[in-house]
Amino acid sequence: MPAVTTTPFGKDIDVRPRRGASRRPGAPRPGTARPTHGRKTPHKRFRLRVSWRAAVILGVVVMTLGGGAIAGYALWKSGAVDDGKAWIEGAKKRVTGFAPFPLMDVTVEGRKHVTKDAVLKALNAARGDSLLTVDLHGARERLERIEWVEYAAVERRWPDTIHVALRERQAVALWQSKTIGVDGASVAEYILIDRSGRKVRTVDPAESSVRLLLSGEGAPEQVAGLFLLLQDAKPIADKLRAAVFVGQRRWNLILDGGLQIRLPEEGAGEALKRVLELDRSDQLLSRDLSVIDLRLPDRITLRRAGAPDPLLSVGGRSEPAPSSPPSPPATTGGPANPPVARPPATQPAPDGKPRSGQKT
Repeated sequence: MPAVTTTPFGKDIDVRPRRGASRRPGAPRPGTARPTHGRKTPHKRFRLRVSWRAAVILGVVVMTLGGGAIAGYALWKSGAVDDGKAWIEGAKKRVTGFAPFPLMDVTVEGRKHVTKDAVLKALNAARGDSLLTVDLHGARERLERIEWVEYAAVERRWPDTIHVALRERQAVALWQSKTIGVDGASVAEYILIDRSGRKVRTVDPAESSVRLLLSGEGAPEQVAGLFLLLQDAKPIADKLRAAVFVGQRRWNLILDGGLQIRLPEEGAGEALKRVLELDRSDQLLSRDLSVIDLRLPDRITLRRAGAPDPLLSVGGRSEPAPSSPPSPPATTGGPANPPVARPPATQPAPDGKPRSGQKT
């Protein structure tokens, strides 16, 4: 019986292959699904179809942008852009001129060294400008860039005033440093130092009223520690004339009259307490002395004024002429040249070996 199948249309279809029919090798049998993974499909070519309307619109856009760029460049070269900016700024000022609360006055509190022109320049505001347009935050930042200003506050005081409060830096010392001049020679430079060690500005020592003179590399960074050290040594602090930072590790204090106190690298506070105790009992600071050496922890070495340094006479060396300690800059009269504060020279011990615990 032939193999037939029933279709929805009621017809019988013979699905068996006919006798004598040949099929190609690898061809699927009749009635089975044919694989498609091995078949090659023709590639479809992508064609961009653009209507003439889109092409016209694109051309118009390109021409408009190009013409605008050329026209802008021509205006910029002709100066019309700057004129336009000036007109806009003028219009802005005319509009703000009608605004309420016009600026009529500027008050400054705490100003001593800062000039009036520097304050007005930092505010960046003119008389008649509206208080509403003044940039308080920007003005405060510009004020604090001034070398003398440590802190600034800017506020509006209605209806017509800007108030500025300044806290200026207090110069506590004059640092003597070395710079190289135009001719290559070493030149002394004097810089005002505040209590935190910040370098405020370079000044002429003859025009400065600061009493304390500092010398030595790294002295500005250690000035806060020096004042903390002298906080409990008021008799010495009141007579302090100069301080030399030796080897970036210890201080030599020079008092009025030229008395030099050589502090140790460690335990400087305890050494000063010993000096104060001897001063209360024996008036040590009032004696005719040139050096009080506290560098050795177990003893105090004293030298009379005018007495030669025994270390300088070792090996037949003669002592140089005594030089006066650095003096504070003159505040009156003509220009002065303050002497340079130099740390004392050191020589080896008589036996050629360094003394126990002795440091430069």
